[in-house]
Amino acid sequence: TLDQDTMPVRDQRRINLGMAGVGAGLVLLVLGVLIAHFTGLSPTNQVGQEIYPHIPRCLPFETAGSCWMIPTIGQLIGLLGSQILLGAIVFGWILGKPLTWAAATVAAAIFTLEMLILFGVVPNQWLALTQGTFEWTGQKIAFTIPSWLVLGNEVSISYGVIKDVVAGGYSAGLLGAVAVTAYKLQERAKKPAAAATPAPRLSSFGRTIVKGER
Repeated sequence: TLDQDTMPVRDQRRINLGMAGVGAGLVLLVLGVLIAHFTGLSPTNQVGQEIYPHIPRCLPFETAGSCWMIPTIGQLIGLLGSQILLGAIVFGWILGKPLTWAAATVAAAIFTLEMLILFGVVPNQWLALTQGTFEWTGQKIAFTIPSWLVLGNEVSISYGVIKDVVAGGYSAGLLGAVAVTAYKLQERAKKPAAAATPAPRLSSFGRTIVKGER
């Protein structure tokens, strides 16, 4: 049939797109890691000698000693590359394919790695940036709520609270997104199986035609 004839072409296109995505993801991942590593190094070593003086550590508007934007940009590039890489592998070789033991093992490994990145690496880097570089602690006040909104009381919100709210909101929202995505993928996997089941033949009286035994 036409579907059977075009199936290898579609599979080859998916594999080609997957290979292109893997290549692009690897390039971005390596580039981001290199940027984050070398721009995050101290300008001098323990004896006062300059280390890689040709590599910029700060943007022009940043003050010395608080250069964080270029390393953070490198980390974001690496994160984007990792997502493209993992997504390309899933799209090209796992999604929509028969679930063999090998495919299931690779898919489980990719899912575990993705969860480590999203629930481990990303929150850790957020806390490292806010606690270390920005020094967002409970003693640093971000803003004070107007007294008429809190019955005349004085309520202040610290940067430490903002840091924890962002981290907690990110984890809770991501957990919900993972659950919804898993459900959608499960429902999507059921559709081909349901479509492959032929509809029962009906007689002119509306009854299901059943072949008799010979």
